[in-house]
Amino acid sequence: MKNLQLINTIKIIISIIVVVSALGFLINKTSFISYFFQTSEIETKKIINPENDTISYTEKIDNFVMQEFNENQELTQYIQAKTYINYKNSPVALILPVITTYDGKGLPYYQINSDRADYLNERDVKFEGSVTIKPNNGVGHHMKTEELFVNSETNSFYSNSKVNYYDKSIRIEAQEGIRVNTKDDKMNLIGYTEIKLEDGQTLNTKNLSVDRSEGREHYFSEFPTIYMSDDNKVSSEAMDLDMQKNILNLFGEAKIESPDSLINTRNLVIDKSTGKERYYSKQNTEYLTNSNKIYSEAIDINMKSSVSQLYGKVKILQTSGTIIDTKNLEINKSNGMEVYKTNEKIHYKSKVANIKATGMHYDASSQIMNLNGEVFGIYE
Repeated sequence: MKNLQLINTIKIIISIIVVVSALGFLINKTSFISYFFQTSEIETKKIINPENDTISYTEKIDNFVMQEFNENQELTQYIQAKTYINYKNSPVALILPVITTYDGKGLPYYQINSDRADYLNERDVKFEGSVTIKPNNGVGHHMKTEELFVNSETNSFYSNSKVNYYDKSIRIEAQEGIRVNTKDDKMNLIGYTEIKLEDGQTLNTKNLSVDRSEGREHYFSEFPTIYMSDDNKVSSEAMDLDMQKNILNLFGEAKIESPDSLINTRNLVIDKSTGKERYYSKQNTEYLTNSNKIYSEAIDINMKSSVSQLYGKVKILQTSGTIIDTKNLEINKSNGMEVYKTNEKIHYKSKVANIKATGMHYDASSQIMNLNGEVFGIYE
């Protein structure tokens, strides 16, 4: 009989009061909230723990629904839960909550699902269990974690647990958590981080920052980074990935390791726009193979055609002691070849010959070199 009277009393209150003190219902503070219950069952019970003779909870509401408004009467959150529990001397808990946040235009912005949520105070909520965050319009941050703290006053959230972040073209796993400010649509992924791109490449770095403001898809880190693509491994001191342009900047010293060569350069750019895969640097470059060391002033590699362009002054040092000075060298390694070509002047110096020419075609596999144009040589 008392439960029936309580239900009738709450129905009368709800019909009269549209806006009440918010999270006021949850934690007796000052935000403005309108709340209602859908097929709810309210239990106000004193449950005695036989061990310590204390009250486990004072109120339980099934099928809980609540709306939260700011001081301008604008909807900021819509909260649903399977069960609301008001514990004595403990945070209010929601079981299986679904919380939708709204932007300044009153449109649904983000949705958070979890196994449980504890309201720690008037601003802070702790989500536990399988926590999922997704944007309502499909564009923005998607993530999963096991623990999440949300501040409704600053529209920010963070986690100290492992986080999986994903969208249509990228998946990221951060080992030590995340920090997000939804107002400016930026976030920081903490600790060692793995990035998986949709075409199979991976990036491993630390403390990754993500900027999705104003339509951007920008990922950057100031820590050492390893980029893996097929049989190629690229190491650098920092990274900056623009997913809109599909261009990756690898800053500082960069090393490209492949099965048959090692390339050392600085500030390498990997351009995958318009379907290409181009690695280039405008910095001094060292190109190493089993039989040659090649130095140039810049490099541009077409990874799909396996053709490299070494720009500026080029010096080739062979294991035999031969030195070749030239400019603007092309290295073609397609179809199992290794052919060096240039149309520039050549100065060939070995233990037995000193030759000058214009143009060169050198097949490194067969060790056959053709020197073109007017050739002048001195032999010992």
